[in-house]
Amino acid sequence: MDSIVNLKKPKQVKNAFDLVVENAFDFFQKALEEFDKEPKYSVIHFHAAIELIMKARLLWEHWTLIITRPESATLKNFRLGDFQSVCIRDAKVRLESIVQEGLSKAEYDCFLRLSDHRNRMVHFYHPGSIGNKSELEKIVVEQCLAWYHVSRIFERWNEQFQGYKKKIVKIDKVMHKHREYLKAKFLALGEDIKNRKSRGILFSVCPACGFKSFEEASINELILYYECLVCKARETGLKVDCPKCGVENKLLGEPYRNCDKCGHKFDENDVQTFLTKDFVYDKHDPDRSIVAHCHECNGYETVVNVNDTWICSQCFETYDSEDVGRCDWCGSLSTGDLGDSLFEGCAACDGKFGSDSFKNE
Repeated sequence: MDSIVNLKKPKQVKNAFDLVVENAFDFFQKALEEFDKEPKYSVIHFHAAIELIMKARLLWEHWTLIITRPESATLKNFRLGDFQSVCIRDAKVRLESIVQEGLSKAEYDCFLRLSDHRNRMVHFYHPGSIGNKSELEKIVVEQCLAWYHVSRIFERWNEQFQGYKKKIVKIDKVMHKHREYLKAKFLALGEDIKNRKSRGILFSVCPACGFKSFEEASINELILYYECLVCKARETGLKVDCPKCGVENKLLGEPYRNCDKCGHKFDENDVQTFLTKDFVYDKHDPDRSIVAHCHECNGYETVVNVNDTWICSQCFETYDSEDVGRCDWCGSLSTGDLGDSLFEGCAACDGKFGSDSFKNE
């Protein structure tokens, strides 16, 4: 087996994690093999693979987390597989609230769209299952986007999935062939892309579908916005100077990449330091803040104000000024719904209901 597991975990949990991940990669492989002749089963199996990856991450944290009712879980039933496991929606909630390594909005929305395709295939019917070309194209788009997001998730969850790099590379190679289904769409957009380039618009290779159709636009002098004309993949980017050599780099979707010139590995601290380098503390206005907590990635003081646009230095989610407010319990700035923050807290606290004083009442 091609895996590396945490040796501190009970043997049965280590074995279960490996088996779940192996099962996920089998489903990925099968889904791509079946697409030509059995698109229905391709959709079902691709969705199953993604769901299994989410469950594996929960399983790594604790075996009870993959069970819908963990309070009634027994190790005996777990070993026998005699339990109802969580769906993607439940997995998302537990990844955020317990593991604290949740899915981004783009990732979750993409996986939900796959769930919709899967549910139509299983519980009703789907036009793609009877060879409808436009529907098949939509499925390929969603699968390309989903694999792009899953690849990013594997990078974030490197500790758990580092032993599966060979399998990840293998599936990625097959995905490149899968993307050929979108070639006709790319060729049809050729004249439009040419005209946009003549107006000075920049295009790069889309990380999801692999075509040079990733259009770049500027939100301001530092924040970029990308959208693929072929598969509609969307990402936020940042122009950040390397702290080692000073060369400007364009970071796409997240900070974790190497400098184009010196190879320095960027992280969220490099991004935040660069974005706040011109901030001057004003002793007459000590409450003024340019950092906030991010509810999307649970980042602590990772959201930075860049010319009235707030952007998270960890997940690159952007917010308008009205999306950032002060928590009524801890007093810090945070994104997300703060209407009940006095009782429920914000991205950085649990509010009154989660405080020790309330628990001891």
